[in-house]
Parts: sequence; C-alpha cells; structure tokens
Amino acid sequence: KQLTVPPSSPGPNFVNFEGFWIESGDQPPQNPTHFIITDTVRQHMNSLARILVTRKHPILLQGPTSSGKTSMVEYLALRTGHRFVRINNHEHTDLQEYLGSYISNEEGKLFFQEGALVEAVRKGYWVVLDELNLAPSEVLEALNRLLDDNRELFLAETQETIKAHPHFMLFATQNPPGLYGGRKVLSRAFRNRFLELHIDDIPDHELEQILSQRCSLPPSYCNKLVAVLKDLQLNRQGSSHVFAGKHGYITFRDLFRWAERKPSNHLELAQEGYMLLAERLRRDEDKLFIQNVLEKHMKIKLDIDAMYNCEDMPEYTSWLNTQGPPPPGLEGLVWTRSMRRLFTLVGKCIQHKEPVLLVGETGCSKTTVCQVYAHLLARRLHILNCHQNTETADFLGGLRPGYGADAITTS
Repeated sequence: KQLTVPPSSPGPNFVNFEGFWIESGDQPPQNPTHFIITDTVRQHMNSLARILVTRKHPILLQGPTSSGKTSMVEYLALRTGHRFVRINNHEHTDLQEYLGSYISNEEGKLFFQEGALVEAVRKGYWVVLDELNLAPSEVLEALNRLLDDNRELFLAETQETIKAHPHFMLFATQNPPGLYGGRKVLSRAFRNRFLELHIDDIPDHELEQILSQRCSLPPSYCNKLVAVLKDLQLNRQGSSHVFAGKHGYITFRDLFRWAERKPSNHLELAQEGYMLLAERLRRDEDKLFIQNVLEKHMKIKLDIDAMYNCEDMPEYTSWLNTQGPPPPGLEGLVWTRSMRRLFTLVGKCIQHKEPVLLVGETGCSKTTVCQVYAHLLARRLHILNCHQNTETADFLGGLRPGYGADAITTS
C-alpha cells in the first residue's frame, strides 16, 4: 500500500520515487518525458523501487515480448542518475562478450580489454541482461558468484577477483519458456538467486493511451488498432498459426510499427495494416483472413491491385522518366505485378526507416529491388553473400595476420 506521507530523505544523494528513497548514481538525475507511465507500469515500477532500496538482490523480469521490461529499468536508471548498460543474449553469446578478452594495441602488444559486465561491476552501472534464457549454460554459470551475497566476479584470464561497486545492480529479462522458441527453462537453483517479478500484457485501455501519446494518433484510430489486435489474437484457430500462440499474427511491436506509419484516414490505416501483417504471410487463406478483419473494423473495402499500382510513387515515376541507358545489372527490368508489389512494400519500409527481411524463391527480384532503390536514392549498395560458414567478423571486421608489413610501413 502506498504511503500517504513519504519518509524523510536518508541523505542528500537520494532520489524519491513513489515514496521510496533510492540512492543516486554519479550521473545527473533526469526526468525523461518520452516514457509514458500508465497505472499498470507505475505499479510494476513501484515493485522495482521497493527492491532497489536495498541494492542487494539481482532482479529477474519475466513477461511477454514488448511488455516494457527493459524500458522500466532504463526509466528508473535515468531518474536516479545511474548509467544504463544493456547486453543482448542469444544462443551463441560468448563469455568474452561479458568478461572481455586479450586484444592487440597500436604497437602490436596484447592487453586485456575488459567486457561490458566487468566495467559495470567496477564502476557501479546498472546492467540489463536481455533474453537471459537464451544464453548458453557456460555464461549462466559464470554469473553464479556475482549473484551471491558477496557479489564478486572472478576473471580467469587475469586471476583477479573484482568486488562489485556499491551502486552496481544486475537485472535480467526473459520471455516465458515454452511460449517462445529457443528459450530454455532455467534451473530452480539459479532462479532462486534472483528476486522475480512477472510483467503481464499491457491492458487494452492503457495500450490505446500509449499509442495515442507516443504515435500522435487520434484515440478513435488507436481504438481500432487495439480492436484488430484482439481479434487477430482470438481468431487464430484453423490457420497456420494455431500453434504460435496469440502472437502468431501480430505482436505489440507490430502494433507500434503500424501506428508509427501515421495513417491519415481509415483507408490508409487498413492499407498500412495489410502491408505489415498480411504481406509477410505465405498462404492466401491467411492473407484473406487479415484482409477481412481489417475491412470489418475499418468499415472500408480494400482494393489490393490498386494498392500496388505505383502510380502515386515519385520513385516509380522517376524511374520511368530516367533518360539514357539503365544502370548496369538492371537492363531489361520488367515492371510486373509482383515487381510493383515488392517495390511498394520496400519503399514503405525505407520511408519509415524500418529494417526489411525479403523472403522468397530465387530469382523473384529480392536483390533487384534493392539495387533499384539504391540507384534512385543515390545510395551505395553493399551486397554480402552469406553462407553456412559466415562469421560475425565478415560483417564487423577482425584481426588478421598482415603480410608485407615492412613495405606497408615504408610507404
């Protein structure tokens, strides 16, 4: 129960959050206005603040995707002046990403470069380990000593034991295992080292409030978006997503991406929804189901062929009016219905700065449409052919032995 009169401050370096005094960090406290605090979110943050008063126990936040687990920790870190560090886990996460490794300096000498977790432990940062139940077992075992009451981290490479800074806090987030692919069930002994908080889905009325304030949409549009969400979550029987759970057709991230496209009328609202939700499905029956749900809630009729005629797109007109020979590799380009559809969908993603994943049979113009847009927008296109032996070093770079170093140095 919330206190009517908050207790007095225990010292000058404390921040009052909902009646709980939390010791501030070395950063100036901020009051971020872009976070939307609803009643449910406030209740969850009150629970977090109650635990943070002692700063002794690591916290595990479990809940569905896009329920605000990481955002709540980031908000509290900004409010209390603590530096926020986020580490994303996956099935190939290496222990070196946490602890660090030996690398070469400019003089060619090896030195130990500490990882993000080691730096946070030394300096008292707040660390969020995202998707904890995706991390390999060796990574989880390395955290055991840090999760104990003594809060120590041992570096085998340097044989050093690091005592955690008094301001250091460890948070972890995960989706419920079983409902999301690839998530393992953490052992009870490991989970007992955390204080667990379960974060539920955002209630419908609060979801409408967040959509309206964050995306600057009219409340009536937000109401229709949430209605489509609930309809798609309920009516998944008989489709290819029957075993995908209620997020088989749409997730909260899809909903926010839909709202961020800022449609100006009900027809645009339905068209943007169809492009986002239906065009990633492979079966025509599933696409027709999405179309029927959109038409029912938006009270309009979708003309799919008219959506992809490209006549209103300035990029399409610019291509048709291009003088001279076409760019190399794009000779003989034919604007079929499939090509116009792909051109429209990719153009929408580029317009709204959304990442694009093109899935299709070989030779269906996936690479070609990227080349067309790179030419129209005067952007350099780098094509990297991936295979089963592709490594992260192919994308990010890495250390390789140099040959002819004397000649390079001389030149």
